[in-house]
Amino acid sequence: MKENKYLYLAFFLGIIFHGTNVFFTFESTYDAYVHIFFADHYAENWFSTWDQRWYTGFTITSYPPFVHHVIALFSFLIGLKGGLILWSVIAMLLFLRGVYEFSKLWVDQESAGWAVILAVFSTSFTEAMHIFGQLPSITGIALLLNACPELYKWIRSRKSSHLIFGLALLALTSCTHHVTTIFGLVFFIFPVLGLAVIDNAQEKKINRIIHIRDFLAETWKSIPRVILLSISIVVLTIIVIFPYWYWSKSDPITQVPIPHGSRDSFIEVLSSGLVFFVIPWGMMLFFLPFLFFTIWKKRNIFIGISISLLFVLGTGGTTPVPRLMLGENAFNILTLDRFTYWATILSLPFWGLFMAHLLKIIKNKLTPYRNLYRFILGFIFTGTIICCILTTNFRYFVNTQPDKIDIDPIVSFLNVDQHYKWRYLTLGFGDQMAWLSANTNALSVDGNYHSVRRLSEMTSRAVERLENAKYLGDEGLEALRQFLTLPEKFNLKYIFSNDKFYDPLLFYSGWMKVQQLDNNIIIWERPDVNKLPIVLPEKNIPGYQKMMWGLIPVSCFFLCLFVLLFNRRSLLSYKGVPEKSPLFKAGSYTLMFMNGLWAIILAIVILASGLIYYYNNDDRTSPENLVNAYFNALDYKDFQKAYALIDPDQRPDWDEYQVQLSLQTGILSSYAKLKNIDIRDLHPITKDRYKASINAEWTTSLMEYNSEHDLELIKKGLFWYLVPMQPEPYIPPDKLTSIPVIDRHKHGKRKLNTSRLLHEDIIDRPEVVISQARLVKHEDNYFIIGEAINVDNDPAFLVLEGVLYDSSGQEIIRHGTTDMLNHHLAPWQKTNFRIDFAPALKTKELFDSIAPASIEIFARTTVTDFQGYMATGYSNVEYESGQISGEFHNYGTEVVLIPQVQLGYYNDKDELFWLEKIYLPEGVLQQRSKAFKHHSDQYHSVSVLYDAMLKDLYVNGKNMNESLYYRRAKQEQKRSLYYDDKDASVGIELSENIFTTSIYSE
Repeated sequence: MKENKYLYLAFFLGIIFHGTNVFFTFESTYDAYVHIFFADHYAENWFSTWDQRWYTGFTITSYPPFVHHVIALFSFLIGLKGGLILWSVIAMLLFLRGVYEFSKLWVDQESAGWAVILAVFSTSFTEAMHIFGQLPSITGIALLLNACPELYKWIRSRKSSHLIFGLALLALTSCTHHVTTIFGLVFFIFPVLGLAVIDNAQEKKINRIIHIRDFLAETWKSIPRVILLSISIVVLTIIVIFPYWYWSKSDPITQVPIPHGSRDSFIEVLSSGLVFFVIPWGMMLFFLPFLFFTIWKKRNIFIGISISLLFVLGTGGTTPVPRLMLGENAFNILTLDRFTYWATILSLPFWGLFMAHLLKIIKNKLTPYRNLYRFILGFIFTGTIICCILTTNFRYFVNTQPDKIDIDPIVSFLNVDQHYKWRYLTLGFGDQMAWLSANTNALSVDGNYHSVRRLSEMTSRAVERLENAKYLGDEGLEALRQFLTLPEKFNLKYIFSNDKFYDPLLFYSGWMKVQQLDNNIIIWERPDVNKLPIVLPEKNIPGYQKMMWGLIPVSCFFLCLFVLLFNRRSLLSYKGVPEKSPLFKAGSYTLMFMNGLWAIILAIVILASGLIYYYNNDDRTSPENLVNAYFNALDYKDFQKAYALIDPDQRPDWDEYQVQLSLQTGILSSYAKLKNIDIRDLHPITKDRYKASINAEWTTSLMEYNSEHDLELIKKGLFWYLVPMQPEPYIPPDKLTSIPVIDRHKHGKRKLNTSRLLHEDIIDRPEVVISQARLVKHEDNYFIIGEAINVDNDPAFLVLEGVLYDSSGQEIIRHGTTDMLNHHLAPWQKTNFRIDFAPALKTKELFDSIAPASIEIFARTTVTDFQGYMATGYSNVEYESGQISGEFHNYGTEVVLIPQVQLGYYNDKDELFWLEKIYLPEGVLQQRSKAFKHHSDQYHSVSVLYDAMLKDLYVNGKNMNESLYYRRAKQEQKRSLYYDDKDASVGIELSENIFTTSIYSE
């Protein structure tokens, strides 16, 4: 008991610190809910190896199951969350015990005691548990650390009990996290085996120094056992998770590598350097001289090689060395933070050794500079605890997840009225989407485990999941558009949105906002999507593999307990390296003194760098900082901060400033994220007054914008301020505006019942005519351009899908419209449309191999009660030298949030051959107007490849040849065309598709 006092103290501290904090941190971690989802699968059906809930189905054998099995077993008693918390505490205790036993191989027992206490406050372990939530990785390294001493003892004593226990632990490690076993064999086990050989050689030399020939002689004797052990580990790793290897070999998935911050250059991307290097090493950075001096001593040479290699590999893209060592393919697939994590764990024994030596030096009254050492000791202890606390509470400094979402209203919605018979998608949920999946049997097209993505719309792009598409740039949004454009392909009907950034894309892609739940989640629906088929495709594996997957991991766990129970004394008998042994030498005073100087210098450098960085990046110390701070404040809607940056002597009072902000509408002010600020011109007017020309780059769900701004900046004292910009002076002519409207409402079920929709509640599909369509080519991309008219008395919701055929009549590709179609048509309203095949061709990788010769268009309609906004118009339109300009008017009673202006290009035969769009960056309030201009010469390079005939056009399953309204629709068409003064052969028609505040009304 007394000899393990440090271990028991570490257990107590670990339970107090990590055991309590995990209750509050696991929900904000990245991976916790993913493991809960897998555990829920096993809790529902232990031997099932297929789950339909993500990615239209995936193989569950794609992730080693032990941790998920344990959580599933615990869930029957304390729930899924309780199971995860309980196993987190158990894994933490296993980790501490492993650190203690592993450390005793390299250092004396007291140093090992300090190592395990410091392990409690290790920032790399804290980050893994409380930020990343990597419970299988934590469990795997804990088991590996406990296995290494057993293999060491087997090499030295040749007792089979040590070999059996060590292999049992490694088998369980493979069932937990196979990557830990594979890399652990190289970076953990081989150094331990080398240590055992060195210690055997030293034991024969008694107190004399061993040489290379002694080591080689002992190595030659140990080779059979090392080979046997290596083969045993490999065979065990293959057998215990054989279904995983079978899946990866028989069902390989080709994916575009997903960017990861651990591969960044930490000098160029400081945030990645902080998360993946500085935080894991933490206060260990202050003892690096001691570490690298100690690990390159004779006895520690093998662990020295491991730590050095891991240290370099963990630097990511900062140097070219990791890429050269791993190769291009492995570098782009692996997340390199694991190497830093392992390096810090391997360094813990020497971290404890350092602290033990420091304490001995302080206790020695003859030591010079004792106060210096006391300061270093206090600094390191205090810093270690502070760094650990800050890492644990990292979520308070950086938003790692959206605010907690109450999923009960969503689960209730999915369970009502058979909504679970369609797939759904979440947006803006973060990793909480996995928690939603764990609480419902409804299916999602998205998922939270990128290794099993099977849909080409995702695997062809660097997209981990769809719900955070806005953070993935163009590729993320393009992948999302594939699902929004053709939801019928995936039986996708419902979207739960927690981020209004996506609202414009959803609206212009033909989705309708139907409800806002009690938890403020907005539900979007796509009409006329078929239900999921009764029988869904499923990939089965042989029955014996299902049995292996369900039984072997738990059996390995009980085998470990069985061996430990019957061999407890022999397995727990190692006392560590004797302090007076020639195998162990204390650090010299010179080394400790040099390391102390290093710690002081590093602390001064960090403090000075922090102060310089803070001053140089203060919001008001320079005009550049002020501009960046102001736009960032607007981007994050921190209007109080933005107000504080305006000149106090000239700015309006706070209430008036809020009123001015309320009048700013549009896609930039409400639905955009700031991408970059470019200060193009900054010149002084006077000494304390500057003028700046700013170009701001914005990302929206529809497109990217550049906005131009001219600002004045004034310096007062030490700080710079913005001169306030003048608001728009336009005043509407009327105080009260009245416009008569026709309102509609469509009932779902008129008679309340739980059965299907009654026949008398079914409304005929509205008649729509496709009056013209053609296949065109522009810059190696293919498009279908055309017109459609609602000739019915009911408003129609319209969906279009185009198909390309080659010269032999074989289908090449099919795709739908995105935002180049007005989906909601009033009676006798016309819309132009454009189908862009480039995204679909990229997904299928068909760019260079197609030669479309003909097309077909399929249209579907349903009756809608959505009221399109018609109270808009144009004035002062001019079309000169390829540029069209004018004013967009809103003379209605609603705010136009996003005005989309469509420009249809017609030839002299009245044929639509090209279509473009403009999104005005600002909204238009009632009784106001906004100027617009657009220059385009794209239509000059458009070539018409095929004019669609009536036999190529289908509406609601009927060919246009059968339509009674086609001729009438052609006759009723009237256009207002604008002609360029230099090219009268091409006319432009202006039309609009309006996004208004009415979509948010209940």
